[in-house]
Amino acid sequence: MKGGSWIGIQGAADLKAMVFGEGGARSTFNSAWMQGFFQSPHSGLEYGLVQVAGGPCGVLASVQAYMVRHMLFVENRMDIAGINEATFNRALLHALADILWQAGGDKSAKVAVKGSHSMTGEDQDLMRSLKYKPDGLTEMLSVVVCSSRAEVLDALAAHQGVLTERAGPGVPLVLYSVMLSRGLHNIRGDVGTMDGLPRLMGQHDYCSQEMVNLFLVGRAVANAFDGDKDLDGMKLTGVHKRSNVGMLTLFEHYDSMQVGSRLKDPITPVWVVCSESHFSVIFSCDAEEVQSATASGGGFDLHYYDELAKQDEPIRLSVSYDLSKASDPKVILDHSKDMTPPLEHCIRTKWAHCHVSWNGTDPIL
Repeated sequence: MKGGSWIGIQGAADLKAMVFGEGGARSTFNSAWMQGFFQSPHSGLEYGLVQVAGGPCGVLASVQAYMVRHMLFVENRMDIAGINEATFNRALLHALADILWQAGGDKSAKVAVKGSHSMTGEDQDLMRSLKYKPDGLTEMLSVVVCSSRAEVLDALAAHQGVLTERAGPGVPLVLYSVMLSRGLHNIRGDVGTMDGLPRLMGQHDYCSQEMVNLFLVGRAVANAFDGDKDLDGMKLTGVHKRSNVGMLTLFEHYDSMQVGSRLKDPITPVWVVCSESHFSVIFSCDAEEVQSATASGGGFDLHYYDELAKQDEPIRLSVSYDLSKASDPKVILDHSKDMTPPLEHCIRTKWAHCHVSWNGTDPIL
């Protein structure tokens, strides 16, 4: 690992175009995205990240899922409630290192850090020709190239203060780092847009599925099914490997999206949940219990965490799964009359017809 190199005006313009699409060089992150990765102050939720405003939930939930995975199944902690700031930050850095190293194909990674650069007249001319709008961050980036996961961890640790600053640029810096680690050329191939430039930012400045998949499995594919599919001669690219952490989505409940086993049955029992245009996290502390219940039926607990909902106490869901009912037809109710919590619908896309107890917590409707 060497000192970072300036990204350059063309590199900055390419990054913004990949995030925001056609004309993206003139775009900037809105205020909701300008936040860092910082710890929940609430008792029992000290493992949690906090989201300040709507928009970057897909990034935050994905990082949260990798943090939970690291604490429970790498450090093998029995409980992640009540952790101190040092433990939280260590889990954050390891989660980010895992995400970046995976995006680089487990061979290399790039860490985008806040830098400085004195613009020359030539730089100014190039900005004008590219119609590039300076944002004070992207065109100042310094990029650190890492050839081992340990180097990634060191580079992140050196800039921990910026990444964890509440109103800092931590989220955009991590997004840029994942993009650079994957490579913009590779992302274009992942997205496979037929017309115009691909874009990772979704409507209303929300995270797209491509962006979330880039964090979860290291590739910015648009689909969640396993492998590739052919649709009238057009190749549709899905998830290429079993994920470390998974994803469940309300879209599958409504048959508008298919999630394959590589995301639905991840290596560790931690899932990003997409429901009502928002991403949050569910997880189990006991992988064997979940595996046994999934294979043979039984009960297990899932913990739910929403980084945006100002959640101030733990939410534990008890799931009872009857394997004999798993193949029963799904009942779809009129959406306007269905009072089933959307989170339960998401859970049942994996454990069909299971019973979910909220253990005294008011269900989230």
